[in-house]
Amino acid sequence: MDYAVKNLSPKLSSEQKELARKLHISERFLSLLLSRGIEEYQIEGYLHPSLDALGSPFAIKGMREAAERVQRAIKDGEKILIYGDYDCDGICAISILMLYLRDKADVWYFIPDRNRDGYGMSVSALERMFSSKRPSLVITVDCGITAVNEVEYIKSQGIDVIVTDHHEPQDVLPNCLIVDPKLERKGFFELCGAGVAFKLVEALSSADEAKKYIDIAAIATIADVVPLVDDNRIIAYFGLRALLSSPRRGIKLLVGAENITSQDIMFKLAPRINAAGRLGSAMKAVGLFLESDYFMLKTLSEELSRDNARRQDMCEVIVEEAKRMLKGVDFNSTGFIALYNENWEAGILGIAAARLVEEFKRPAVLFAKNGEELKGSARSVPCVNIFELFSGMSEYYTSFGGHAQAAGINMRPENLEAFRQEANRRVLNEHPLTDFIPPVVCEMELTSDIDFLSFAKELEFMEPTGYRNPKPTFLIKDGNFDFERIGFSQHVKYSGKNLDILGFSRYPEALGYNSGKLDMEVTLAVNTFQNNVTAQALIRSFKLSELTLADEDAACLNVHELDFEGTPDVLPIDNEKMAEMLKKPFGTLFVCFKRADVDRLVSMCPEVATLPVYVGGMPSLNPENAVLVCPCSVFDFGFYENVVVAGDPLSKGYIAHISDSAKCYALDAVKIDAPRISDDILRTIYKELAAQARRPDRASNMRRLYLAICSRFKVSEQTFLIAMRIFEQVGLVSVSERGQLNVANKRVDLAKSAVYRNLCR
Repeated sequence: MDYAVKNLSPKLSSEQKELARKLHISERFLSLLLSRGIEEYQIEGYLHPSLDALGSPFAIKGMREAAERVQRAIKDGEKILIYGDYDCDGICAISILMLYLRDKADVWYFIPDRNRDGYGMSVSALERMFSSKRPSLVITVDCGITAVNEVEYIKSQGIDVIVTDHHEPQDVLPNCLIVDPKLERKGFFELCGAGVAFKLVEALSSADEAKKYIDIAAIATIADVVPLVDDNRIIAYFGLRALLSSPRRGIKLLVGAENITSQDIMFKLAPRINAAGRLGSAMKAVGLFLESDYFMLKTLSEELSRDNARRQDMCEVIVEEAKRMLKGVDFNSTGFIALYNENWEAGILGIAAARLVEEFKRPAVLFAKNGEELKGSARSVPCVNIFELFSGMSEYYTSFGGHAQAAGINMRPENLEAFRQEANRRVLNEHPLTDFIPPVVCEMELTSDIDFLSFAKELEFMEPTGYRNPKPTFLIKDGNFDFERIGFSQHVKYSGKNLDILGFSRYPEALGYNSGKLDMEVTLAVNTFQNNVTAQALIRSFKLSELTLADEDAACLNVHELDFEGTPDVLPIDNEKMAEMLKKPFGTLFVCFKRADVDRLVSMCPEVATLPVYVGGMPSLNPENAVLVCPCSVFDFGFYENVVVAGDPLSKGYIAHISDSAKCYALDAVKIDAPRISDDILRTIYKELAAQARRPDRASNMRRLYLAICSRFKVSEQTFLIAMRIFEQVGLVSVSERGQLNVANKRVDLAKSAVYRNLCR
């Protein structure tokens, strides 16, 4: 993994500097906006959005005719059915039209069951509806642009159809009124389905009427990951302001927050709304917007939250099972991931596929059983257009639709393997393997001399952020940071003079980076705590630019190796074999246990010098060739074909652990580098821990607990950590994340500890 900076030269012309002064922004912030492709004349509108800048709904082909047909239905008292998709966008689009039409017409809505009816419109679902209640007009929202046969069926029943959609049209269109901004792609055409419904309300009435529903349109706009530019940015901006000033009761109950942000919508609200359709019927989710009774809304919000919690658990199971299926795969011949499990829940596959793409940097599609067919959800990386890829493979599937980065696909089971092979062949033919080790692109490099707080305040003008208007990331290069563990959690913090840096779930990697130069990808924000306003950077990724790991720090990072027992299966290796392995970009990992191991490895095999060096863990599961120093306790070697051990571990069992997961090589015969610790030292540390537990004060982290326990006698930090591990394994000592030390007063057999047994050996 390498870092790249998008805005390498923040130098501005004299005219641009004058523009920054007129806009009351810094030159650095102006440079950031210009580097995103925002034209100078657009910047004021970007910083200060205006509802007056929204495009006319009649710029969308078919909008005028659709509005006239709906108005005629209202005037003549016709029955109107709104048919929508089961995701957050479809639910919001239905809600907008229902709220506008319900006191003007005989209108009701229908959302197909994901598992029973599949994606989009289905004749079987329409037959069920028409058997009980027949409309004279069907309006689709967030679906229908590919429903050629379904529209013909509706028309055969003497019913008119208006398709409102935002998905990509295909060669054959439904024979009816169509409102889809992507048909002609004139003006702004990137609206979501609810955005199209929002525009339809404006066409039916007025801009003021449509603004009543801008909060719902904003939720869908953010949730559906459409570009947050132009009209979408305006809708999201003013919709969030509406949610802030007067949130709908159902939304407030579901999110559980007073101030609703774009992040709340993306990570709290949208997943809960989507969960209903993923695990059953999405019909109930519309009640979140249509109901007014508090107790009904309270019950509904609790039910949606439970659905989401169940969805999260099911997604975690799918992701873990998919990862297991990918162990042992040759990633040098894999450009496309396609997996199937008949027990997977189809409604969760898209989220799980996105997780795999994030980890393995390749497009992925996951399939589940759906009647006689397989139902799949695909996600992709920026360099692979999944819509174009699948469009050229129609012989393999029965139906397909989607976007450049996401798609749904159905196929017969017997076509799966041929489809997988052909998709993989096409991707590898068009993309070198290095495309699957993409650089981390930051927008700008930050140096220590800037006013971080002022700049962080300016960045707030960019909200709401999302797709095509992402939260900017910054590179902090060649920094020396002394990270400190936050309590006994897995989080770390560095406090500088004008910037705090937080790393969530970054311990113990960050501990290994305390003695080396570090490149970091961060986001920047304003943090207010107890009336103290500071600039705060959140770590997204980091990489060593120079390793200077001290032996005593490495010794502490390696303690967990004593947890493992077993007999290793290790092969010898020479320089020629290592050089041969490195001709391919994936599948080879060099494991070192201290700084000197890295130096010796590079001297033996100079090709290793070009590899990235990490401490503790890797930035993802993508098995790029790399050097890993002091692997953390949970590191999974199973995605590597070859692991070369270059150094001496604390136990042979740790090498056995590696060889159980991958083909394991060693530069030399495996030797053990475990310390000698007497029972007397263990007793002394135990007594000091017991005394510390009786004191009222709590230790703030493990390092400070070590200093408090061992400051009066000469014991290394590694020895202390080993003692703690032994005591924890036999149930003598435990420490909570908040630093509460608990010491049991009982006799135990230390030999029940794997760590102790390894020391005795």
